[in-house]
Amino acid sequence: PTIANDDGDSIMSMEIDETFDSFAGHFVAVGLSPSSTEWKAIDNQMSETMPSHRITEIARIQNTFLWEYFAFQKERMTKLSGGKEPNSVSVWHGTRGTHPLIICRDKYDGFKMQHSRQGMWGRGIYFAEDAGYSNRYAHMNNDGSRSMILAELLSGEESELCPNPSLIDCPMKPGGEMKYDTVTGTTKGSKVYVVYENGRAYPKYLVTYYA
Repeated sequence: PTIANDDGDSIMSMEIDETFDSFAGHFVAVGLSPSSTEWKAIDNQMSETMPSHRITEIARIQNTFLWEYFAFQKERMTKLSGGKEPNSVSVWHGTRGTHPLIICRDKYDGFKMQHSRQGMWGRGIYFAEDAGYSNRYAHMNNDGSRSMILAELLSGEESELCPNPSLIDCPMKPGGEMKYDTVTGTTKGSKVYVVYENGRAYPKYLVTYYA
């Protein structure tokens, strides 16, 4: 498929997410209908750990620059694993005081290691399997609602570790030639994923809700 670039005066070819609608420029947030399959799937996913939530808006994020970077990382990981496509997971990310649209509209990295804080598994970019866990870190809007990002993460080969705040990268695999792709662990009942490089996660949906 082809998409107009950010200037709107040239066309680039790239593989894009099959859910993308046609659009001009590098970014658009497409509002979903509550009756759509996408909305219902996200609502169900959130209900697993947040049964009392009420979603007011879901926007599908279509950002060609971030998707191209994500696709590049997927191709790189596939080559490093001898042709096997990396596993991917749907995970939540709360942005606290940073408005999530800053990540969604970004032209370079989206989720940035440069802005990461040190956590239980070191200084990395954190995602959670459970919406209820990420809700603790959700962005608070002026009207009392909250917003979180539902991302697609290239988790690849995971290394489950006990908390270690000194981590700055994934550990090496047996043999010492290749690293694991993602560190995982469990905290407050949720599986968490930690990556230590940019481009590994795509901000697929921006979800606004009351909890």
